[in-house]
Amino acid sequence: MNKNIFLIALLLAVSLPLVGCNKSGKLAKRSEFKAPSGPVELKIKWPLGERVEQDLDMKQKMDINIPGQPAPMHQETTMGQGFGLTVLQALPDGGTEVEMDFLSARMSSKMGEKTLVDYDSTKKAAPGAANPVADMFGKIIGSKIQFFLDASNGVQRVEGVDDMIKRMSVGAQAQALAPLKSLYSEGYFKQMMSANQFMPTNAVQPGDTWPIHMEFPMAGMGSIVMNYDVNFARWEMHGARNCARLEFSGALQIKPDPNAKPGAMVITIPEGNTYGASWFDPELGITIDTTMNQTMTMVIQLPQNPKAKPGAPKGMTMTNQMTQVMTIKLASVK
Repeated sequence: MNKNIFLIALLLAVSLPLVGCNKSGKLAKRSEFKAPSGPVELKIKWPLGERVEQDLDMKQKMDINIPGQPAPMHQETTMGQGFGLTVLQALPDGGTEVEMDFLSARMSSKMGEKTLVDYDSTKKAAPGAANPVADMFGKIIGSKIQFFLDASNGVQRVEGVDDMIKRMSVGAQAQALAPLKSLYSEGYFKQMMSANQFMPTNAVQPGDTWPIHMEFPMAGMGSIVMNYDVNFARWEMHGARNCARLEFSGALQIKPDPNAKPGAMVITIPEGNTYGASWFDPELGITIDTTMNQTMTMVIQLPQNPKAKPGAPKGMTMTNQMTQVMTIKLASVK
């Protein structure tokens, strides 16, 4: 159960535009951009040779209601990843090749007062400490994924995923590896680099609104579907930069897998809401900060254990109330 919720949380996290708030470098310089009186194009830019390093963080609280238990189980989880993006070359068709490399990974989780996971790749583990999460995350660090973008920043091709899976598989237990192996697919990385999906297709000005639609496939569990409205609220100074403040809100749900086997686990989201804001710098062509807040009710229907004795319950339904906050922040731009 927990591994499936963890997978969903990761998929939700990658719906954020992949650029955040800078502590040094180009974004520390005072913006020279002057807000126009009319419409302006908001487009992601990839300057040749540029490298950004960024952190994605998620904080989640969840109450798990299990039939027969007097009170819900309370679980709190934090998760983060650090990664870099380097612009390698301009492509003949007007597109760009960008390389992603994983720099760090961290995760902690508590069920009530019990610590389930406490892992940070930047810290040395205690002697003799066994940590299956370290086995999964640790092998991701150092992996490199190449993205080939078209002139509109759409992802045309992804390379390096198979090599990363091979790194993860060495010495790993199949049961522990399965959730991340399902997650880190080519489709996941395409979604992760689709930074233009929040951007409007035409020039806009304060007061304009446009819709966005995103779907994130989940192996064996259907797809997460997000439908948002993005509003260009106003021009606003964010640190030293003159930015377009983009506010978004909408709903999310799960689309069932049409090829699911009969009797498989079914996850639905009868109620799911999202809101947040991004600050986009048109001068640099980069989103310098994004925060997303989500609340949802998730219902998980578990099938009967095929080894259960005759007369055993045919299945179980659990209802989870979840809130989470996700952010992306840049550590540096070179």
